[in-house]
Amino acid sequence: MTSFPRASCLPLLAALVGGCLDTGVAATEASTETSSSSGDGSSSGGPMTTDASSTTGVATTEAPPTTATSIVPTGECGDMVVDPGEECDDGPANGDEAACTPTCLRNTCGDGLVWVGHEACDDGPANADDGACTPECDAASCGDGKVQAGVEVCDDGVNDGSYGSCAADCSARAAHCGDGTIDPDHEECDSGTDPACLGSCQLATSCLRIHESDPSLISGPRQIYPFGPVQSFDVYCDMETDGGGYTFLKVDVDSDVNDLPYTSKKAEGLCAGFGMRLFVPRSPAHLASAFAVATTPNVAPQGGGDNATGQDYLQILGIYPVKAGISCLGKALTPSTCPQWSANDGGPWYVSDTVKNPAEPDGDGACASCSMIYTWNLDGSVKNYKTVAGAGGISLRFMCDVGDKLPP
Repeated sequence: MTSFPRASCLPLLAALVGGCLDTGVAATEASTETSSSSGDGSSSGGPMTTDASSTTGVATTEAPPTTATSIVPTGECGDMVVDPGEECDDGPANGDEAACTPTCLRNTCGDGLVWVGHEACDDGPANADDGACTPECDAASCGDGKVQAGVEVCDDGVNDGSYGSCAADCSARAAHCGDGTIDPDHEECDSGTDPACLGSCQLATSCLRIHESDPSLISGPRQIYPFGPVQSFDVYCDMETDGGGYTFLKVDVDSDVNDLPYTSKKAEGLCAGFGMRLFVPRSPAHLASAFAVATTPNVAPQGGGDNATGQDYLQILGIYPVKAGISCLGKALTPSTCPQWSANDGGPWYVSDTVKNPAEPDGDGACASCSMIYTWNLDGSVKNYKTVAGAGGISLRFMCDVGDKLPP
């Protein structure tokens, strides 16, 4: 009998069982050995045959069965491959509290799933500034600057009990505008029914204050209270020019009850009686607005007269020589070109950036508190101006302003 090395395999057997089996070699030898040998290599039982199907000792090997959950078919959520329609796929790590959800969508605030380590809560569509869970997926708490409905009364993020703030426990508002009590350190008034009291709890002393309290208001006639709630005047408020807030008070003294004529010095005194100054144009836009107000019947004048329109409302202005007798002959009337002249409050002023009268301002007529007399073109630009010796220019009509609004 021919013996084979135990480490070798027949090619056919190797193909069938996928490898070498030691017991397979011995079984093959046993199946081919006869009970008596003739000594010549032949068997008394006839030719030796090998039947793989009847051979003992050769094991048939099959692959173990695969369970249905051990492998996720390709193209499905959970296979660790980001397929079309998926935002992510972390395989077994997908979860309601993970970065990638069981539906292979990224865990985001508002999806109703709490991403551990990143979100404190997530109530989905119920997330809200006044909800238990905020739109940022933070749990609502006193001090977060959001008022939780049914739980907090006030929460501004400061919560120190100071004026306009909230109590430390978010249970109430501190003293504030609108509580009906005047806080002298912050308020001039506090009444929702007093027309002199603005929503900012400041008195309506000028158009600028009215504009700052409610920027949505349009230009038009309004009442102001320069001396408090006891006395008001009708003025025109320009809520647009240079950002809005210019005050225009028309004064017509053409009445027998007045001591005429009115010079600029006298006009300044009457304007002071209204808590204002003789009008000073602050910018080209402000001058254009003043001309439109002067020549339009928009608000009734103060002072006893009843003429509501006319260019002569700009006949005298609150612009005077810094020092009497010193002028800027043949210069344009702006602070940079004519520094020898100044507004009545030292603020910005504007008449013209080109020379309209090369013979003016005349130093001989440039007296202290004396206004030039001005005439105007139909487009609102200055036509001419002239110093007047003695008391200066006079007019039956002029305008006053508060002077708190300046160009930007």
